[in-house]
Amino acid sequence: MAQYAEKDRVIALSGVFQAARLARAIARSGSCDAPAFAASREALFDFEPESVEAVFGGTAGVAPGLRALLQQIEQPGQRDLEISRYVISLLHLADRLRRDAQAMRQLHDDLSALARRRGHFELGDSVQHEQLSQIYQERISTLGPRIMIRGEPLHLQNPDNAARIRAVLLAGVRAAVLWRQAGGKKWQLLLRRRAIAGLARDMLDTLAAQNDLSSQERGD
Repeated sequence: MAQYAEKDRVIALSGVFQAARLARAIARSGSCDAPAFAASREALFDFEPESVEAVFGGTAGVAPGLRALLQQIEQPGQRDLEISRYVISLLHLADRLRRDAQAMRQLHDDLSALARRRGHFELGDSVQHEQLSQIYQERISTLGPRIMIRGEPLHLQNPDNAARIRAVLLAGVRAAVLWRQAGGKKWQLLLRRRAIAGLARDMLDTLAAQNDLSSQERGD
C-alpha cells in the first residue's frame, strides 16, 4: 500500500472508533457486535494487505465504526465522551508504539507466531483471545498509561471478557497505526471534519444500498 486517499484514512480511523465501541460494549454488557469484533480481530493478522479496506475484510467490516465516527463528528450534542477518551488513548499508544522500533518488531513477531499457530492448530476463540490479551499486556500496556475501561464489575471481572477487551484494544492500536501510516494527523479531526463526515456517510449509504439489493435478490 504505497498511495493513500482520504477514504483510506477514514476507514482506518473508523477501525479505532469501532475498537472503542466494542470494548465499551463488552465492559457494560458482556457482549458485542460479533461480526464487527471478528473483523477487528482478523485485522491483526493481515500483515501485507492489498488496501486499507481489505484489512477489515471490506468496508462492511468497519460499519459500526463508521457510524460511531459519524455520530461524534455530526452530532456534537450527542458526542460520547467515553468513546472519545478511548479513541484518544488508542491514538496516543499507537504513536508511542510507532516511535519504538523494538516494540513494533516484537509485536509483529508475536502476532506472526500466533498466526502460524492458528494455521497449524484449531485454536478456539477463547484461546486466541487469551493469547492476544497477553500480547497486549506485554507489548502495549508497557508503553504508557493504561486505558481504564469502565463498565459493570460483573463483566469486567470475567476473564474471557477481560481478554476480549484487551484483544479489541490491540486491534484499535493496529487501526490507529494504520491511520498514521495512511497520513492521518490529529489536526485533520478538527479542520477536515466535514470531509471526513461526508466520506463516512457515503460509505454507509453505499453499504445500505448494497444490503437492500441483496435483500431484493433473495426475495426478503
